[in-house]
Amino acid sequence: MKKYLLALIALVLSVSAFSITSFTLNMNYENTARDFLVHLPTGFTTAQHVPIVLNMHGLGSNGGQQEFYSRMSETSDANNFVVVYPNGIGNSWNSGFTAPYNSSPDDVGFLSKIIDTLALLYNIDLNRVYATGMSNGGFQSYRLACDLENRIAAIASVTGTISTLTAFNCTSQSRKVPVLHIHGTEDPLVPYGGDVGFKSVEETLSFWLGQDQCSAVSDTIALPNINLLDSSTVERIRYQSCGDGTEVWFYKITGGGHTWPNATFDYIYGPTNRDLDASQEIWNFFNRFTLNGPNRLEEVKEEDVVTVFPNPSNGKYEIRIGKYEMEQPMQVSVFDMSERNVLQQKVVSSSTEVNLCAMESGVYFLRVKGKDFFVTKKILKN
Repeated sequence: MKKYLLALIALVLSVSAFSITSFTLNMNYENTARDFLVHLPTGFTTAQHVPIVLNMHGLGSNGGQQEFYSRMSETSDANNFVVVYPNGIGNSWNSGFTAPYNSSPDDVGFLSKIIDTLALLYNIDLNRVYATGMSNGGFQSYRLACDLENRIAAIASVTGTISTLTAFNCTSQSRKVPVLHIHGTEDPLVPYGGDVGFKSVEETLSFWLGQDQCSAVSDTIALPNINLLDSSTVERIRYQSCGDGTEVWFYKITGGGHTWPNATFDYIYGPTNRDLDASQEIWNFFNRFTLNGPNRLEEVKEEDVVTVFPNPSNGKYEIRIGKYEMEQPMQVSVFDMSERNVLQQKVVSSSTEVNLCAMESGVYFLRVKGKDFFVTKKILKN
C-alpha cells in the first residue's frame, strides 16, 4: 500500500495535475500496463468534492477519441464534474460477450481501481460516480450496473444494449441502478432489434424495468425537431415509478444511426441527431441520483436568493444572486415547455446575464443550482 501511495504522489508531481485539465494517468493492473485520460473541470480544486463520470469508448476507438467525439469535457466544464476516458485493452472492453463471464481482462476491476485512484488524488464524491459509453462502452456500462452496482450511482448507454451473458449473470444485485438508454432505430452495427449475443433495445429496457421494479410508463413526449436536416427525430420515454427512487429513461432516435447525438462530427454509420445533446442530457439524468438514492437538493425561497428581470423580456435577462455565500460557481439551466435543456452556463458573480434572443417566443423555466439548493423560476420571452 505504501508503494502504491508513493506511485500516486509521483503521478501528481509528474503531470502537474492542478495546472492542466486533461492528461493521461497510467497504472499497473493485473500485471498489465493500463491508462486513462482525465479531464478536470475549469476552476477545479480538491476542496470541491465533485462527481465523476466514466465515459467509455466504442470498439476500435480509444479514450482520446471518445473525448473528442462525445464533447463531454465541454459538459464537464459547464457543470463542474470530473470526466474520465479509460482505454480498453486492444481498444475494446470485456463487456460480457466472452465465456466464461469472469474471463480476462478484468475491466470491471480496472474501472473500480480508477475510482479508487481518483478518490485518493482528487477527493471525488464517491456517492456520485457514474458510467456511460458508446457502443462497446455502452455494453460495458450495463456490465458495471450489474457487477459494480454499489459503486456506480447511475449509468447511461449510447448505441449499446446489454449482452445476453451479462443479463444472465445479473441476478444477485444488492442495489437498483437508474438507467438512461439512447439508441437509433436505424443503427446498422448494434441493431435496434438485437442480434446474436446481445438483447434488442426493447428487451434491454424490459430487463432493466424488471431489475428496478418499475411500473407503467410515466410519460412519453416528442422533442422539438429543431434540425430538419439530420434525418431523425427524438422521442423521450420515462419510467419514474421504480423501486428505491430509481428511474429508467429512453431516448428513441427514429431514423438515427450508430452515433452519439450532437457529436463533434457526423459518423459514417447513419444519421447523427442534432435535436438532442447526448452529453448534456446524460449529465442531467446523472445529476438526479446519488449512490444513496435520488439527489434531493433543497429548494429555497426564490426571493431569498435569485431575482430575474425584466420578466417578460425580449430575450435578455439579468440574474442577481443575494443572501448566498458563493463557495463555488452556481449553474444556470433554462428548459422549454417540453423540458428540453436549451441553455447552460455558470454563475461566478452576484450578477450575470442570460441571453435567449435566439430562442422562440414562449414560456421557459430557469433553474439556478447552488451547492445544496436550487431555485426554479418561470420566465416569458416576448
